[in-house]
Formats: sequence, C-alpha cells, structure tokens
Amino acid sequence: MTQDHNRRGTSSSSEPATSPAEEAKRRKASHRRHTADVPTARHTGFHPLADKPKSTVQIGDVRYFDGAELSRPLAMPPRVRLILLVVMIVAAVIGCTFLGKYFDQILNEPLRQQQALQENLARDVSYDFPSLATLMPLSDEEVMANLTEAGYTLYERTPVGTDPDGGFEVIKLPADVSLEEAGLMYVQGIDNLSASDAVRLLKGAWSLTVSRKAGDDMCVRYADFESGTIESAVQSAMQAEGLETAEITDNGVDDSGNTYQAGVISTESVTYNWRVSAIELDEVYDISGLPNTAFYVGIRFTVPYE
Repeated sequence: MTQDHNRRGTSSSSEPATSPAEEAKRRKASHRRHTADVPTARHTGFHPLADKPKSTVQIGDVRYFDGAELSRPLAMPPRVRLILLVVMIVAAVIGCTFLGKYFDQILNEPLRQQQALQENLARDVSYDFPSLATLMPLSDEEVMANLTEAGYTLYERTPVGTDPDGGFEVIKLPADVSLEEAGLMYVQGIDNLSASDAVRLLKGAWSLTVSRKAGDDMCVRYADFESGTIESAVQSAMQAEGLETAEITDNGVDDSGNTYQAGVISTESVTYNWRVSAIELDEVYDISGLPNTAFYVGIRFTVPYE
C-alpha cells in the first residue's frame, strides 16, 4: 500500500500546477479563436450608423455590446425624410383636387345647369311646322320627299317602307343640333337627359307620325316653351296649322288630362277631322327641373277609310 500511494503521489506531483491567472489567459485565447471563426454579419440600412462597427464591453468570459448607442437621438435619415415629404405632397394634391371637385359638384353644378337651361330656353330657333292639310293627300314617299326638300334636318325613327301597313315616323331637329348629337340623345333616352339638354333637343323640334292602318292619320307633336298657359299653347298650335277659323265640334279636358279642341276642315276634295291637344310637359317626360310653363302639344289630322 505504501508503494502504490507513493506512485500515485509521484505521478500527481510530476504534472505542473496551473495558476488561476494562467487559466484565465487560456480561456481568453480560446474565446478569441472562436470569435475569429464566426463570420462578421454585413449590416446595411438607411441610417449611417447601421454599418458602423459596434463597440463592446467584456466582463469575464462574456462580451456585451455597448448600449450607449441606444440613447442617441432618433433622427430620421435624409433620404427617408425626402421620400415621406414627396408622398405627403402628392397625397395633399390628390386630396385637394378631390375635395375641390366634390364641392364644385355640390355647390356650382346646380348653378351651371340652371344657367345652361336658361340659355337653351332663350335660343331663337324656329319650329317651321309642316302643313298637315297639304301633306294628307300625299303618299309616304311623297311626304318624306316634301320634308327633305324643305331643308329640314331629319332623324328617321321609323323609316319609310319598314312598316308593312304603311306609315313612318320622322323627327325634325332644331337647326343648331346636329344629327349625330341628336342621335346620341335619343339613344340615351329623353327621360335620362338633364333639363338643359332636354330643352336643347326639344325646342325647335317636332315629330311627324304617319299611320295607314285604319285610314290616313298624321300627327305632329312638339314641346311648347313660350306660350305660358295651356290654353295659349292650344291656340298657338291651331294658328300654326291655319285652324283658327276652323269649325270646332268638341273641346274640354279628356281622360288623360289633355286640354283639347277638335273639329273638321274641308278642302276641295276631302274633309279632315282635326284635334289639337296640350298637357304639361312634365307629365310626359320624367325630367327634374323642366319649366312648369312648358307643354307637350299634339296636332292630328285624320281621314278614316270608308
């Protein structure tokens, strides 16, 4: 036992002892080797401090990043400030434009529509009504030729020859409205027009409808914006067709609300039945803003087949 103990003691005493200071140096060297093997991360960013090496503080075997940088002023990078400024300016311009259009639509559009309505009402355009008594003996082709020779701008809603029973429908346009413009309005629908556009299309215009189904029937319809009263509108229509001295056989208000006068007129070869009627224009077209002194007038000549 003494020999074994001596050998163990001899073996232990043969190993050199390590002091605490040397042990600490050894650990630091090992830590530096491991740190050198770790690749340094590349930092990129908007701020110039993003790529700056970070200072560290080591306590014992642990290395800490210095937190002093966290207390620096949080200043926005110049490039970011410029981008945000541009975005704010663009947003402000868009917002001002939108608000300007919105308030203009709310406040000024009704005034513009009213001004346009008054301008269209004040237009000096002629109706140039056809003489139904002159057209009644003519065929469809002859009536259409007569209207064309008169120089009217015509919009054919039902062209001649398309109805197997005979007859057609044509609209005489105002002199200051083109055929293309009127066509777009009629396709859109008069009820869908603004009051100013409707007046522009209707003042100075009339439609002629010819029917041959139960006899010869011709009817002119138009909007009257100038007579002022419904009775005056009827009288004006009678004067336009030379009926102011014609025999009146009936008058009053019919079941549809039309104020009318009716009678007969004779020529050398035939006697025609005629009827002139008028009703408020807003009863015919559902358009907000139409003048309450505007009327829809119809003049009809008929000869029934025997």
